[in-house]
Amino acid sequence: MAKEFILPKDIPLDQYPKPEVFLSEGKRLAEEGQKRGIYLRVMGPLALHYYFPDQVDLYAKLERLGDRYFTDIDYASYGKSRKKMIDFMKDMGYEADLHTMMVSGKTRHIYFGGAVPMIDVFYDKLSYCHEVSYEGRLDLDPYSVSQADILLQKLQIWEINDKDLKDIEYLFTVADFGEDDDKKVNVGYIARRFADDWGFWYTATTNLDRVKTHVDTVAVLSEDQKAKVKQVADAVRARIDEEPKTKGWNKRAKKGTDKIWYNQGFSDW
Repeated sequence: MAKEFILPKDIPLDQYPKPEVFLSEGKRLAEEGQKRGIYLRVMGPLALHYYFPDQVDLYAKLERLGDRYFTDIDYASYGKSRKKMIDFMKDMGYEADLHTMMVSGKTRHIYFGGAVPMIDVFYDKLSYCHEVSYEGRLDLDPYSVSQADILLQKLQIWEINDKDLKDIEYLFTVADFGEDDDKKVNVGYIARRFADDWGFWYTATTNLDRVKTHVDTVAVLSEDQKAKVKQVADAVRARIDEEPKTKGWNKRAKKGTDKIWYNQGFSDW
């Protein structure tokens, strides 16, 4: 008999997996997938826990997550692994959600019924308000998408909310920044990504300004931490500004916000 797909929010708390189950399962699937030539790299809050295990107390204090803490595991993968994924996930104890498969099977799969209630797999890119591409970038870390891609996934949200702003502020508090992906946020990569995309640039730089205002409302951050967040936001913006822009960027900039610059209908991921 087929298992029933139950949304995480509908599972009683006393039956809900503990956070450590998500943390261990996220790595288990990434490791087992790698053995079969399948890239699975965690996104979102789980990735932040992998990158900064000594700073998870601060993340918890931000009250970024609810009673269930983690609701699912979000993975990025390459489209070439799509055909292998259903059998692989079945071997790992999960079933595919057939409705999602019919609607968006080329870009996204949902799996359920295993150690954690829900797994989302996004192929090649995350395309909501703006596109975040994973092409050639999933071998930078054995478990997670790069820190630069984590930041891009937040900066691409035009109608950004409190939890996403807190994710950016957390990253600005605990991460290192530089010009490569070696245990840091690669700001050079981010700047180059925006250099040919005025729309993404506008959304992202607007969100950097929003961070500088919002961080003053976050009570758990010290004054020094708030100052650091603002300093990092300014430094990231400065690096973005110094990157030469393409003719396409300048052409689109002339139209500005008179023309919609982001994909509508998506506010979060």
